[in-house]
Amino acid sequence: MKNRAILAVDIGGSKYMTGLIRPDGTIIAQERRTWTAYTQPLIRAQLMQAISDMLLAHSDVEIAGGGATIPGLADPESGIWRSTEFMGIKDYAIATDFEREFSIPFFIENDGRACVLAERYFGAGQGCDNFLYITVSNGVGGGLFLNGRLHAGAFGNAGEIGQVVVVENGRLSDDGTAGTLEMYAATAGLVQNYIEAGGDRSEPDAGLNGKHIAALARAGYAPATEAFRLEGYYLGKAIAAVHNVLDLEKVILGGGLSLAFDLFKPSLVETVRTQTYKRTYESPEIAVTPLGYTGALFGAAALVLNR
Repeated sequence: MKNRAILAVDIGGSKYMTGLIRPDGTIIAQERRTWTAYTQPLIRAQLMQAISDMLLAHSDVEIAGGGATIPGLADPESGIWRSTEFMGIKDYAIATDFEREFSIPFFIENDGRACVLAERYFGAGQGCDNFLYITVSNGVGGGLFLNGRLHAGAFGNAGEIGQVVVVENGRLSDDGTAGTLEMYAATAGLVQNYIEAGGDRSEPDAGLNGKHIAALARAGYAPATEAFRLEGYYLGKAIAAVHNVLDLEKVILGGGLSLAFDLFKPSLVETVRTQTYKRTYESPEIAVTPLGYTGALFGAAALVLNR
């Protein structure tokens, strides 16, 4: 009997990945490639080539279906990649296109919400019916799993915790909103917090980034330690606000900055504890995703299982 697996496609802003994942979460194969150009026809051609190469290299695997994560606006019901402006995408019927090309059912979803399903089927959200997923990296995004299902909201944008205001009249985002979590807890926000705490502005070869500031914090450098204390504080404020409204079981953190969770966990947990309504049970468990950088790839596979 042939192996049976799901074709997973993680479409990112700078890279794209293809993979074959069994329903139990075993990765049979995965490959990462970098975009050579951003236009809709060229993006399509690159994805088609990567998928064809993956399927040809593993022709003994029976494909149950395919899923793709979308870095932007997606309509999962129609299978249309609505828009990702910097990539030149506009109303691309990607699911139908892939179904015709590869003769398998195909499903799509925004990458943040797909990561929610990845946690539910393969990660820290297994067995949990009410949780918030947050990705903290160059931006801050998220998604909700409520009452045993993915919660999209009235217009498909539920879970955008990065837009919660944590500082009144604070730093301005690109759209003019002041003081959002993303401006204080994403990588650029962490760097700014570090500088404002008196941190050394000189950059190492790799640049002034979260990884460098984390190394300084672990070495006991006070401005770096303060930057991560603030990271936990601002994340905690936003999580507490959501928990007060939704009564969550768990909060799962993903993204590059989650790798430094030990540095901001104390202030995050304390902020959630002090800023949530006092219940007779504990505040939500805060956990880091076990899926690492493959979260979106697992999310693409989870789209098939969810259907």
